[in-house]
Amino acid sequence: MNYQDELYSLAREIDAAVAAVAQTAHGAEQAPLQWRLPGELGSVTVSGAGDLTAVTLDVAELHQYSADALARTLLQGIRDAENRADRQRGDTVAAFVTETGLA
Repeated sequence: MNYQDELYSLAREIDAAVAAVAQTAHGAEQAPLQWRLPGELGSVTVSGAGDLTAVTLDVAELHQYSADALARTLLQGIRDAENRADRQRGDTVAAFVTETGLA
């Protein structure tokens, strides 16, 4: 195999590895993550990319919260879910890279 063929072969391997990592990352971004709010208040759901997709509240629990406390609790729950999705996505890609020997 001449030098150009070796370079071409290496470039194809790199392209395949990059595509596999991108596919893994895309899959992780599509996976929904549900985060439970404190007590029995409900949950927030985000995509694996951290985009808010749903908020579910138990109406019977709302009387325990003032408007300000409810807003703070919801905001913190959304932030926690977004952060967890970000960590989970990163962990998924890192595990794939390690398992496939790309690291």
